[in-house]
Amino acid sequence: MNENAVVPKLPAENGVHVWRTAVVMPFITFAFVAARFYCRSYIIRRSWTIDDYVVAGTMISIIIHAVLMANATYHGMGLHIWQFTPELNSEYYLWIGISSEFYVLSLAGFKSSLILLYLQIFGVNHKFRIACYITLFYTLGYLTCNALTEFLGCNPIAKKWEMNLPGHCINSIAANIAYGAGHMTSDLIIGILPLTMVWRLQFPTTKQKIGLSLALSSGLLAWAVACVRWGISTYNMTTYDRPWWAGISFAFSILEVNTGLICACAATFSPLYNVFTSRVRTWKSRASMSWHNSGRKPSISWLGSRSEKDQPGWRHMSLPGAPPPPIPPPAAHMLHPTMSNDSLEGSEISMEPIVSANAMPGAKSDDEFAHYDLQGLQALHADRIV
Repeated sequence: MNENAVVPKLPAENGVHVWRTAVVMPFITFAFVAARFYCRSYIIRRSWTIDDYVVAGTMISIIIHAVLMANATYHGMGLHIWQFTPELNSEYYLWIGISSEFYVLSLAGFKSSLILLYLQIFGVNHKFRIACYITLFYTLGYLTCNALTEFLGCNPIAKKWEMNLPGHCINSIAANIAYGAGHMTSDLIIGILPLTMVWRLQFPTTKQKIGLSLALSSGLLAWAVACVRWGISTYNMTTYDRPWWAGISFAFSILEVNTGLICACAATFSPLYNVFTSRVRTWKSRASMSWHNSGRKPSISWLGSRSEKDQPGWRHMSLPGAPPPPIPPPAAHMLHPTMSNDSLEGSEISMEPIVSANAMPGAKSDDEFAHYDLQGLQALHADRIV
């Protein structure tokens, strides 16, 4: 960092990757959030609960965090240390301090929403409920300390971005390493928590048990991203070219909060998956029936019209003075006068039923999670847990 540094057009270097991540990821996450609320409001038709409101608030926090991160790339994020001027350095740390508060708030949001969801599903078990409360207290506790440290870590507060001011700051390297470890451990605990209950439930098949385990423990994906981010962030604390490596670390910070909220929404998609697979089976069955009907023999009504056309008197054109046309013999498919109008018994032909292409046989649904989706699991009783 020097007065005569040549600052490239921003964003530059790793700041470009941060900007792209900050722009793209909120749109992807919003699609999952919209699917979650569509499932809740129109498929299972239930009112919003506390975890739904937490998800909605977290989505807003993630959008604000992404906007701040994208704006920080115009103030030096991702540049090499020798490309910084003192003024640019102050701007950089100011925007980092502001965006970090919304990063912590987003972490608290998606972690809390997952724990609250588990309480709704498996809250009938007393021990599991206590474990969830302890995890929630631990998560919100260290994240509150993290937010306070980001804001009050320097005395005076402005020394965080004006390093030439008199005063002192806490050891930011030790604090970031400790809080990064907290992110990883909390994500790991939240990912494992539902497995302790799912594998005690009685399922018809192991495939159903594995499927529900993957759905509810999807938070482990956020744990994997947190591990990568923590490793890069820790290395960044000990390297000389910190702003350049910080660009990579902050890109993973954006991925971490967005991936976490996506996992919190994906855990509620079991009813949506059931509806989708049911409609796919319906479409396949209709397509198969249409293809089958296209190869059937013509119906009896069509055969009757053809036989009438083949009679000698079909559209007979009479000439002046010519004898009257002969009376055509009765059609082979006409019923005998003594026979009932609604029976073909005793006739020379037999009528085959005509199957409509839109007719669907009534079949009982065999959805894999029909009895174990999230709506049903909320009504679990103790006798279903072994």
